[in-house]
Amino acid sequence: MNNETDLRSIWKLIILHLIPGMALGLLYLFLLKVEVLAEYPKLITLGIAGFFSIVPIELGYLFYAAKKETGKFNILKILGLKSKLKIKEYIVYTLLLLTVAGILMKVLAPLSNYILSTVFSWLPGDYNYVQDMSQFSNKLILIAIIVSFIFFTLIGPITEELYFRGFLLARMKWMGKYSVLINLVLFAVYHFWSPWLIISRIVAFFPLFYFVHKKDSMKLGIFVHCLANFTDVVALIMLL
Repeated sequence: MNNETDLRSIWKLIILHLIPGMALGLLYLFLLKVEVLAEYPKLITLGIAGFFSIVPIELGYLFYAAKKETGKFNILKILGLKSKLKIKEYIVYTLLLLTVAGILMKVLAPLSNYILSTVFSWLPGDYNYVQDMSQFSNKLILIAIIVSFIFFTLIGPITEELYFRGFLLARMKWMGKYSVLINLVLFAVYHFWSPWLIISRIVAFFPLFYFVHKKDSMKLGIFVHCLANFTDVVALIMLL
């Protein structure tokens, strides 16, 4: 990525990081209010909101940027962090970073719950998409598994890594050592549908973002992100 394509406007960086998440949060809240999916797990509502918000916004901007910069809609031409690691490195780093992130999220869970019950106590009672899934029928759990696998494990994480790491972080290298931290903080805030997890996400995923930047590997971020979300699919399968 050359200097001509760097994103040097702080305000533009903030907007590009946060607008997709704002759209998802608002659409999720709207779907909850109209109660079109009231009998379904809120995870399904969140997945639908994500598919119709962050996917078209993030991929749409990448296609726009590709057309503007190259004259073609090939987004792969405008992405950075393309270094290839050895298969062994992918396996070792993925397992290590996945384990570290999982442990840190678990350790910080009490803090996240405290923040939810205090700082964000003003949120609507049904805004939290985390539910006791055992209360739902196997049919609804199966639908949740399908949504969780297709969107939260594949489409969502891949789209986010292409956009946030492959595009945005790659164009923030002019910030030096601060680029990773700023990208991480804005990515954590971007999750407007779960703001009580901001601190946990910053702490838990700093090692991942650091290695993605250090190794110049967007694929590493994709692997860890997808596998981290896949653990939720496994948890749902265990309920059947």
